[in-house]
Amino acid sequence: MQEAEKIGVRGTLFRPGGAGEPDPDALVLYDTPNEALVIARNIVRELRQVAVAAFVAAAT
Repeated sequence: MQEAEKIGVRGTLFRPGGAGEPDPDALVLYDTPNEALVIARNIVRELRQVAVAAFVAAAT
């Protein structure tokens, strides 16, 4: 299994100079101007060559 590349973060994005309301659920990619304006909550990774399998929970 290969490591999934880190491509950005998800978090609260603040506007330059405090203009407007912050975006509480923004996706900010690395190497973009908004990178310095976000407080990150989660790292975002890019998955390649994956298969999605359905998961069904057993009834109890």
